[in-house]
Amino acid sequence: ADGIIGHLVRAHDCKPTSEGGPGCVDITLLCGSMLRSSLRHASIYQWMLSDGNCERLVYPFLDSYVHNPNFDVSSDALETVRVMFTGVTGSNAAAAAAGVVGDQASEENKQLMEGIASDFLNRKYADVIDERVNKRCLSSEANYMTRRMTLQLLSSILLNRANYNVMMLYISSSQNLVTILFLLRDPSPHITLDAFQVFKIFVANPNKPPEVVKILFDNKVKLAKYLEGLHKERENSDEQYRDEKRLVISTLEGLEI
Repeated sequence: ADGIIGHLVRAHDCKPTSEGGPGCVDITLLCGSMLRSSLRHASIYQWMLSDGNCERLVYPFLDSYVHNPNFDVSSDALETVRVMFTGVTGSNAAAAAAGVVGDQASEENKQLMEGIASDFLNRKYADVIDERVNKRCLSSEANYMTRRMTLQLLSSILLNRANYNVMMLYISSSQNLVTILFLLRDPSPHITLDAFQVFKIFVANPNKPPEVVKILFDNKVKLAKYLEGLHKERENSDEQYRDEKRLVISTLEGLEI
């Protein structure tokens, strides 16, 4: 498996505008699909995310591949990152979105895969979240699609019950809060909506550390005013968003030190 998986990963080092050649993108997309299919097998998935392999098989996606200037290549790399960090493959994700309930074996496999992903994120939190997701994938230097899909992935990770420890680590950091606040004011309406889905978790935390409370308290008037107008047009068609936004605003307004 080592040689095959390693080849599928290295195929993402595609430079279609220079030495990569015209077939580079097609080969990369094919290898990406094959890699994700391989990750449906728990033994391969766990092996790839192990301490001995993640640096050469996982980290290159966050360090390089998701930042590829070719849209198709970077999007494919981001989809692979989503699978690696959630344990949910395309077929499982589609079934979940459609509300399809699998048999007991399928549910047990889903829990096994989520457990492998959660264990990896707990072990490698600093390497993955601090050093790569925050500093690279969510930085102003990252391209639009990388920032947007990373925010969506981050929200999915934090709201998954299996990742409770990861969520608490993330929302207890004042630096993470500052990062999300910057994204909440991004010129792109899509990114501000995705940033809100992460920001609401900071606000909803009943055990906020003092440094997080201080940032929210010091900015609560400005934040409440800004959120009042954030995606106002969406409130008529999205009751969940409307209710969540009202709760966030009321929680901010009630903050005390």
